[in-house]
Formats: sequence, structure tokens, C-alpha cells
Amino acid sequence: MCRSVILLLFFLSVGFTSNAQKKYSIKSKRAIKNYELASEAYRQMDNSKALKYLDAAIEQSPDFIEAWLFKADVLHETGKTESEIEAYQEAINIDAKFFPNVHFNLGNAYLKIGEYQKALTKYEDFLSLSNSSDRNRRLAAKRLESCRFAIKSIANPVDFKPVNLGDNVNSEFDEYWPSLTADEKLMVFTRLLIEKKEGTEVKIKRQEDFYVSRQKDSLWMPAEPLSLVINTDKNEGAQSITADGKYMYFTACDRPNGYGRCDIYYSVREGDVWSAPINVGKPINSKAWEAQPSISADGRELYFVSNRKSGKGKMDIWHSRLIETLEDGKQRWTQPANLSINTTDNEMSPFIHAGNRYLVFSSDGLTGMGGYDLFKTERDKDGKWSEPENLGYPINTFNDEIGLIINAKGDKAYFSSDRLKGKGKDIFSFEMPVDLQPQSVSWLKGNVLDAKSKNPVLASLLLIDLMSNDTIIQIKSDRTDGSYLVCLPSGKEYLFSASAENYLFYSEHFAMKNDQKKSNPQQLDIFLDKIEKGKEIVLRNVFFDIDSWDILPKSEIELTRLYDLLAAYPKLKIEIAGHTDNTGTENYNLNLSNNRAKAVCDYLISKGIEAKRLSFKGYGASHPIAANETEEGRSLNRRTEFKVVENQ
Repeated sequence: MCRSVILLLFFLSVGFTSNAQKKYSIKSKRAIKNYELASEAYRQMDNSKALKYLDAAIEQSPDFIEAWLFKADVLHETGKTESEIEAYQEAINIDAKFFPNVHFNLGNAYLKIGEYQKALTKYEDFLSLSNSSDRNRRLAAKRLESCRFAIKSIANPVDFKPVNLGDNVNSEFDEYWPSLTADEKLMVFTRLLIEKKEGTEVKIKRQEDFYVSRQKDSLWMPAEPLSLVINTDKNEGAQSITADGKYMYFTACDRPNGYGRCDIYYSVREGDVWSAPINVGKPINSKAWEAQPSISADGRELYFVSNRKSGKGKMDIWHSRLIETLEDGKQRWTQPANLSINTTDNEMSPFIHAGNRYLVFSSDGLTGMGGYDLFKTERDKDGKWSEPENLGYPINTFNDEIGLIINAKGDKAYFSSDRLKGKGKDIFSFEMPVDLQPQSVSWLKGNVLDAKSKNPVLASLLLIDLMSNDTIIQIKSDRTDGSYLVCLPSGKEYLFSASAENYLFYSEHFAMKNDQKKSNPQQLDIFLDKIEKGKEIVLRNVFFDIDSWDILPKSEIELTRLYDLLAAYPKLKIEIAGHTDNTGTENYNLNLSNNRAKAVCDYLISKGIEAKRLSFKGYGASHPIAANETEEGRSLNRRTEFKVVENQ
């Protein structure tokens, strides 16, 4: 609330009239004169002079209740909460009913410094009075609930032991808004640089830029500026990166190509080189304020904050899905949707976990410890968000908690705080309490390489949910080194494939049906074979019923990829090979494997592939690729393959 409105409301409340005939609780002309001089200084935005005149008025008339109330308001504006409380208490001691809102204001002051029991008492005092505004009564009831919550939370604290990330990340400047890759090898954060220029006049320049630190042997290496292409002489901040660190979305304000005061931009990394930032454009950006993006692990869903008029409150969290990326690099997004967890107040700093189901955000509109608190909500299979849950004390305090991220494993959080006096804001980490952890997400990383030359290959990588046929991830490997990283949320069964022009595709299967308690990251280098005679590929996502050659429905995705390959290369001829483990007789295994190979051929022919381009053969258990002594080995031996017979 601006100072003119505060002053006007106060004047009206104590009976000031429009014709300047003022009624005061005291008669001392000298005290009243100093009070009016304080009012004029306040209008001129000179708080120190206003306080000087108010102190003089109080010295002349210690029972001058209007002066005590006015002094408390000025102290509130200058952030001197302890002195503000003393002034309100003096006014109450003079006349507790003179200005009913004094109890509400004093409750707010106590809440601001975490004096919850005292705040609760003052809110109760305020609500016991009848001559107060409905708006303040609603706020007092809401804050009374927060006081009760805070008192209970302090009595039942969550496990919270923050650790400073150290001097390689933190500096004498403020560091905040960390973002991580899924493997926690790369961290990007915002640093607020302050430059003082001495001369006839001291000028202070504040500059927000991005910095990056890499982890080696569990230690964060010295941070360096991210990129001169992205860092400018203006401010960049509040960034979010995809799980593989290839895409970064961030906030930039007052740019020539902006739609509003602050917009969301993105940049793409190849190797260590970042592209020039691109404005995400409409409908994400608007004439309103858009900021604080959080991109999903796969880069296909974006959460952000906006104060656009169609929202529920002041600042709301919005969500949009990527439609497509055009050839010029620009992206098309769906019309943003307002999240159900938004209130009529402010929701800020969204963070979507790598599993794409667990969202952390800050709110001052939900029951909490005061100011902005951190909350979590989880999305069910129908896309509905759960009732937000406060992360508890001492993660949340009476201060504003804004911005927290959690690693893919779900067991560690990172945030920024000024809890170390004299150091400004630093980035900390802490072990997430078990009952607050999101579902653990594993990840798979490696390089896509040419099988013969070992040179990097620019490949398309797909991760598909075999049960729903939904594409979970669709990315490309890095053209400079072939690197990739994908997240594997638990509870599903996946087809993972890599394909590139003039190469045979690679296929892998990951069964993660049971919710996993811990992440199981894996390194997988993919070697793609050129389409040449004699090359063989295992179709790891072709499945049959036990002791049967009936193809299961979830095999269709893999078989469609094989069909697409044959359609793209019409001169290609292949042999489908069936293999079994050593369970059963030799004749049984030969018959079973032969019929399974034939079933795949029949499927391809039914889709339009000419029969003369296909042949099939069952090899039984004669060509094992693993030991048959273990179930894992036998599972690998039960497989369907194809071999290039001709390509000309």
C-alpha cells in the first residue's frame, strides 16, 4: 500500500475533516504543530524528519495517541519492526479502543518477526471488537490460522540441516535461483554483481548474470560466467534448465523484442556453446509480467508466473505444453492454463521435479509461517493437482521462502538464503525429509556414436511408455559429441530408441513398473550401425505370450519403427530371426522361435511390406548372447532380431 493511501486511511480513522478542521485527543498547540510538520515531511517522503517531529510531539504530550500511531506507521514503512511494536503498544496503553486496527497492525508486526503467540493474541483482540472493517477481519482470521499452524509446526519440526555449497559457488555477492541437470554434474545460478563507481558522485550498478559450476568428485568447481551471448549489461535471472542441460529458459526485462515489461526467453546449448536467446513469444509472453519459468525434464512442459488479468490472484502459476519446434528454432506452445492451486494472493517460484508429477512453489495466500512459504503438490494420473502441503518448519520460517529445487533422485534440495550474516544470499543444500521426497527418478546418459568410426552421431532419441503409447521424451543427441541424457520416472515400462539417417535404429527396453525408492542411474553409449549387409539389430521391444507366437499389443511401437525403416529404404531386404533360451527341448525351441519370426514377418506384410523383401528363421537356443544359468541371461536370450540381407 502506498504512503498516501496509508496516511489518508489513518487521517480518516481519527476523524480528520475535509475542511482541515482537525480534532485531536490532546490540546497542546506545540505538540499538534509538530504532528502537522511530521505529516508534511511524510508527504515529502522524508521519513527521518517525520520521525523527528513525531518524537518532539510525543515529548511535549506523552499521551498524544495519534502521534504514537503515526510513528508506528512510519516505522513500519522503514522496516523497524521492533520499534514499530513499541509504538503500537504505547498507543494501546493510552486507549485500546481508540483505533481498533491497532490490534490488527500489532498482530501483523508480531507475525513478521515470528512472535506467533503474541500475534495470535492481538488478532483475537482485534476480532473481539465490532467496529472494524470486514476486509481486515477476514485477514485477521486467516493470519490467526497461520499463527496456530506455526506454533504447531515449531513444536513438530522437520529434519533440516542446510549446508553451504562453499566458496567455489558462493561469493561476496548474492547467489540465488540454482538449477541442476539430472545427473547433478552441472549447476546454473544467478549472481547479483554490484559495481561501485567513485568520483564526484558514487554510483552503484547492480547486474544480474548467469554463472555455471560443474561437479567433479563430489565437489563443485569454481563458478564461471555462463555465456557472453546470454549475459548482457542488463539483468538476466530466474533460469531453469532441462534434465540434460541443453535448454535453458529464463527471465529478461525491458528488451526491445519484449511483449511486456518482463518476458521468458530460451537458449540452446551444443557442446559448451549457447545460442543467442530467443523470446518464447505468444501465448506464453503477453503485455503482462511473465517470469520465473520452470521447464520439465524433457523440455515439453513449461510452468511460469504471470500477473495477466485472466488469473485468479495477483501473481499466478501457469502451465503450457510444447506443440512443436520449428526449423528456425522457434517454438509453438499451447495456450497457458491457470493452475488449480492458485489463490487470490500470490503464487511464485514454481519448480517441477524431474518426474513431472511433483511441484514445489511459494505462496503468501495459503496457511503458513508468515510471508511466503514453500509448498508441494502432486499431480495424479488424471492430471489433477493435490491439495498443497506446507513443507514445514524450519524449512519455512517467518521470513519469505522463495525458490527451492530438488534433485532427480528426490533426496536433496537446493535453495538460497541469507542465513549467514554478512555474506548476503548464498546457495545451500539439505537432505529432503523422507516424507516430503518426490518419487525418485533415474536417468540414462551416454553418447551416440558411429559403431565403426566412433564419431558422434546426431540422432533422434525417443522414450515411449509402452502401456499408454505416450511419447515421454523426444530429444536429439548433441551434434558436437553425441551426448544425451534422459530421465526414467519409475512406475512404467519404456521403449528407448535412437535413430539417424542412413543408420539402423537402436532399441532398448526398461521395465520400471514398481515405484523405486532410490534412483538407479545408468551409463549407456549407443553405437549405431550403418545400413549395410550383414548388420544385425535386436528388437528388444517385441513381446509374445509365454509358449506362444501371439504378438502382444505393446510390441506394435517397435514393429512400427521397423516398418518405417523398410518404407524409408525400399531396396532393403531383411531376415527376421527368432531365438529362445535353453528351457525345453531342441525341437520345441526351434518350432517356437521359427513361428515367432514368422509372426513378425506376417505383421510387416499385413502393413504393406512386400513379402519378397522378408525372410524368417528360428534358431532356437543355438545362438545365446548371455549365460542361460540366470533368469537375466535367459531373458536376454529370448529375443527377436533382424539382419540386413541386401541394401541395393
